[in-house]
Amino acid sequence: MPKPKLQPSLVAPPKPLIPHETISEGFTQSEFSEMSCMQRWNYRYNQLLVKSGGITALALTVGSGFHDAMEQFYATKGQRVNVATLQFKEYDVPSLQDITQLNYWNHILPVMVEAYGIYYKGDAIKWTIHEIEREADIQYRGLRLRGKIDLRYSDANGMWILDHKTTSRLNKDVVAGWDFRFQFMFYIWLMSKMEPDMKLKGYGVNAVKKTELRVKQSESLPEFAQRVREDMIINPDKYFYRESYPVTRDSLQHFEETVVNPKIELLQFVIDNPQSPVARAIVENKNTDECQKYGGQPCAYIDLCRHGMDKMGFLYDKKPAKHEELELEVA
Repeated sequence: MPKPKLQPSLVAPPKPLIPHETISEGFTQSEFSEMSCMQRWNYRYNQLLVKSGGITALALTVGSGFHDAMEQFYATKGQRVNVATLQFKEYDVPSLQDITQLNYWNHILPVMVEAYGIYYKGDAIKWTIHEIEREADIQYRGLRLRGKIDLRYSDANGMWILDHKTTSRLNKDVVAGWDFRFQFMFYIWLMSKMEPDMKLKGYGVNAVKKTELRVKQSESLPEFAQRVREDMIINPDKYFYRESYPVTRDSLQHFEETVVNPKIELLQFVIDNPQSPVARAIVENKNTDECQKYGGQPCAYIDLCRHGMDKMGFLYDKKPAKHEELELEVA
């Protein structure tokens, strides 16, 4: 005897591949950048998974501390900067090596900021500061797009937005492609959408290189920090780099059509077609070239990709918010 068909009202709707919370919290440039491996994006931003017993990448922690110092520097026109002590997040489980590294940066970051203030003390005179750490939040083609603009200022050449960046290397290979890098173009594109009549000349990258000096065997950390400070002041060209990139309306339109829109259309297809095998394939597509970069740490989700959630899911917890760095600012 054939089974009775369920009434349409009794059939459960298909479970979305991208939950409502993922959509409502919006999409950021760092999130779009993670989509070079969609499975990694799925784990990190869609399922909010973080590896138990690990820590937030120290590079992100140091970068966040530097950004906070830059906000103070430009808000006070270089008169006052209090570099906050770097700390682990509540859900971090640091190792002894992690604690040692955090202690290292709590000595080095203040001298980096001090040397920066000495080298760029003329900014307060040459620049007119319009905005610091502006939240960008727009609706575009049905999706919420978010970001944070580090600085908007005017100089003799016009009005610019500036992005602060700490980097381990500073050479022609690193800066190549900054004129079309998604992160920087996305920020100025967001600004152009928020205020179409604003006459922005372009964007600038304000890069500060981390020291390559090493602690000597007989040297304490405070002594080493003082040596780093002196080296940054005596040899500023080794550490500080700025480049400005003029951006036209035509180039922004090209960026929108060829870079932003394809990402939006990909997400919209997955959202609108939760039962489509193609949509699932998009979300779960693994780019194995991203599993480990040369000289870097393996991807935090490599165990899940190798062995599956059933066997390795116990290694991961769920973080409290998709974009903690933005949600904390709003709170």
